[in-house]
Amino acid sequence: MNCQWCGSSEIRSSRLRLADLPRLSVLRYPVRCRSCEERYFISVFAALKLRAAEKARRMERRRTEST
Repeated sequence: MNCQWCGSSEIRSSRLRLADLPRLSVLRYPVRCRSCEERYFISVFAALKLRAAEKARRMERRRTEST
C-alpha cells in the first residue's frame, strides 16, 4: 500500500475523529503517511490488514529489544 500523495509505503493508521463518522459508515478508515504527513481514507478492509501488520512489527520490535 502506497501513499496516494507522495507514493511512500510508510503508511500508518490515523486517530479517529468525530468528523470521520460519516466516512466510517461507508467503510472508509483514516490513514496517515509517515513521509508527507497527509491524511486520507482507505477501505476498512485494507485498514484492518494495515493494523495487523503494524501490530506484528511492534511485537517483533519488542522481541528483538528484549534479547
